[in-house]
Amino acid sequence: MDTFISTYYKKSIRLTPDGFSLFKQSENGKMVRNDYPAGENVLLTTKAPEFFGMDAASMEPIDIIVGTHVPMLVPDVIYDDSKAKEYLCMQFDLTHYGQHFSDQLGHYRSLYFLSQNVYSTVNQLPCIPHFTSEGTLLYRFLIEKGEKEAVLLSINEHYVDVLALHGGEPSFVNRLTRTENVDILYYTLNSMQQFGLASPTLFVHYFNDNNRKLNDLLKKYHQNVVIL
Repeated sequence: MDTFISTYYKKSIRLTPDGFSLFKQSENGKMVRNDYPAGENVLLTTKAPEFFGMDAASMEPIDIIVGTHVPMLVPDVIYDDSKAKEYLCMQFDLTHYGQHFSDQLGHYRSLYFLSQNVYSTVNQLPCIPHFTSEGTLLYRFLIEKGEKEAVLLSINEHYVDVLALHGGEPSFVNRLTRTENVDILYYTLNSMQQFGLASPTLFVHYFNDNNRKLNDLLKKYHQNVVIL
């Protein structure tokens, strides 16, 4: 397990369009991860207590990492939490809306939500859930690296999340459906040009298998590529 996971996913439940994953650090310091496919969220109430050894009496905190969709960035100067659902309606279908959350990202609020079904399922667990957008963890990683100009690709089985920093502030957060390697390359180059990023550090993180062909392709067109 790479250091990105061990630093930001120490004891957590990761929720994504592909399903959910459970992460914990074992007694010998190694990270343990179990993945469950989409459609099996109902298993969360049985698998998570077994995996973490949850005790209803202790109610320990667990990080709930929300990666079901990319967050919506709203400038601090206009953000009003009472209007959060109105903001989200501009970008998402909220037919099954349950609860919204927000994190601080530079001069922006990162706004995201869970469906009522998923939110209710999480709240059935014998723990104290701490909700964080996965985009927030990507942002924190870049900031802690001291990066001012950077792009981070978080590559999953069926999609790629992209987060860019310009002048130390988040420029954009987006998600593209994963297709061919050349499409990912084109998207990164186009994003850099659109947001005025001359030669940022390009960080590439894989949640599944490392794609060496994609790595080689990215290195041909980017000056500084870091594979996490």
